[in-house]
Amino acid sequence: MDINNACVLITGASKGIGASIARAFARHGAHVVLAARSVNEIDRLAKELNGSPLPLDVSDPEQLAGVIDRVESEIAPIDILVNNAGVETEEFAEDIDENRIKEVLATNLLAPMRLTRQVLPGMIERGRGHLLYTSSMAAITPAPGLATYCASKAGLTRFAETVRMETDGTGINVTTMHLGPVDTEMWTRVTNNPAFDQAQRRLRQLRMLTDVSPDKVAADAVQAVIKQKREIRHPKRLWATMALAAAPGRITEFLVRGVDHRIHKN
Repeated sequence: MDINNACVLITGASKGIGASIARAFARHGAHVVLAARSVNEIDRLAKELNGSPLPLDVSDPEQLAGVIDRVESEIAPIDILVNNAGVETEEFAEDIDENRIKEVLATNLLAPMRLTRQVLPGMIERGRGHLLYTSSMAAITPAPGLATYCASKAGLTRFAETVRMETDGTGINVTTMHLGPVDTEMWTRVTNNPAFDQAQRRLRQLRMLTDVSPDKVAADAVQAVIKQKREIRHPKRLWATMALAAAPGRITEFLVRGVDHRIHKN
């Protein structure tokens, strides 16, 4: 996809991976719409990038309702949707609060579902669009202390894979980013959990984990859209594990290749 002059909506855009992705797309000539709860941060970044701030709490379904129509009527049709907003957990399964479960699922899983549902009709009508989802190694591997987070990201990964199949032949492309340690505040908070920290330290001793910068993730995200790649994997040292996890989906897609799934759409 040619991203020069494309309109890119990025959730969780105030810092970390989201802010780096915004800068990377802006450098390639895209107009970035920066969605986040942190109003001051997205205002500053929007001025820096000549983009548009969008104050938004993606965990609130009332704020999400109609937000795509609002962006497209006030700014431009959305060419690229980056579902990046996410929150982590630090509790064991028996300790996590009910409200925290709701917040994690609403942010990490339900918000991407809701935004995808809203943006797809316009993309399909235009015959052009790209959906990018920030998932995690936690979607494919267990992580002690992160059970709810793992569940939310596993759901996100399967959702993205199925959307890819449902939109085959429509001009829509889908990319899922499976990320391990990224040098952000979120990773620092996750490693404050002693159970998880112990596990990740063991993997580092085995030379299976290595850090990657948000800017590297962002650069890969832009290239994935330009080259229509279906997946980004970090760290590369766990490529084989991630490939094995992706195998069932790839096999299923191969077996039903050529089937017109959309012929059954009401």
